[in-house]
Amino acid sequence: MKTIAWLIFFLFLLHLGVQAQTIISGFVTDSLNVPIPNTCVYLSKTTAGVLANPKGFYSLSIHQAGRYELITSCVGYKSHSQIITTESGNQKINFKLSKRTFLISEITVKGKDKNRRENYDQFEKCFIGITDNSPYCTIENPKDLVVYRKSNGVELIAYSVNPLIITNSALEYKIIYDLKNFSYNFNTKHLRFSGNYYFQDISNQKRKNSMTNRNRLIAYYGSRMHFLRALFADSVREGNFEMCNIELDSCGREILTHSIHEKELRFALNTDSMTLYHFYPIFISYADNHPELFKHPNIYRPNTYTSRIAFTDTIHVYKNGYYPDCYSISWSGDISFYRIADLLPYDFVPKPTIKLNKE
Repeated sequence: MKTIAWLIFFLFLLHLGVQAQTIISGFVTDSLNVPIPNTCVYLSKTTAGVLANPKGFYSLSIHQAGRYELITSCVGYKSHSQIITTESGNQKINFKLSKRTFLISEITVKGKDKNRRENYDQFEKCFIGITDNSPYCTIENPKDLVVYRKSNGVELIAYSVNPLIITNSALEYKIIYDLKNFSYNFNTKHLRFSGNYYFQDISNQKRKNSMTNRNRLIAYYGSRMHFLRALFADSVREGNFEMCNIELDSCGREILTHSIHEKELRFALNTDSMTLYHFYPIFISYADNHPELFKHPNIYRPNTYTSRIAFTDTIHVYKNGYYPDCYSISWSGDISFYRIADLLPYDFVPKPTIKLNKE
């Protein structure tokens, strides 16, 4: 009887899993309705992505309910983006892509720029970041990057002609990043970049790689993703974060005035998203207290990391920590140093129960 009961329970869970899965499928063609094979169709900033077959057909499975940005990208064509939601169930979505016209500057600037090596090194430093994972990141196709300084010499500009392929052997992800814009000001140290990207998990699925799990958890704890998810779940303090209001004193110096609760930032909250804004900048401290992630937990000493955020407008943040409008909030301090080398997909789910300190 127990065997039958467990079988019924397993079939019930299987049924729930099938019900929760959403399938997006369709065809990708050009303006003349000719199929475009090998087009990449993916959910931006996640690990969900597929290639269209020789007939231009694709079928993408979504295992987590929510709202996503669906991207269609192929070399030589303009990318297409649209917002989808799993609430609509299985969907048929066809794409018609138009050819991309390359500007002369995109083709010639790489060959004419005598300072490309220096500019590229600076770009890589800003884009990849400088953390423990940075040395394990490689841009496989650097020739597809256009990078140059503006005539004033103060600002570094970059974008990719074709998506950059970045291999991160520390987190065992391959990131396909369509870099739309990148700017770095040498005077103010202000950095901005954005684009569509997705992840391919290149870890060994047949063999549990505890080192990869360890590296991913270290990258997650204290990150922007961790902080925003904790903010959504009313678990900022449980996540080892503290928030304080920043104001200016009579001498124009920044001072911390009082602690901030999650509700002071949230203007709206529903089941899958929230709207954030705060008039004054916010000081964030994070106490890293995860000795189980290190080989020698007995001699581990917790660290405290400090950061600062400031809003120029309201931002809409989804439950998984994703926010589309990346220019309405600025990050500085420790949290801003984590860039591509420590980037995780928004469908990443931490598994803190894994014991890693025995390695």
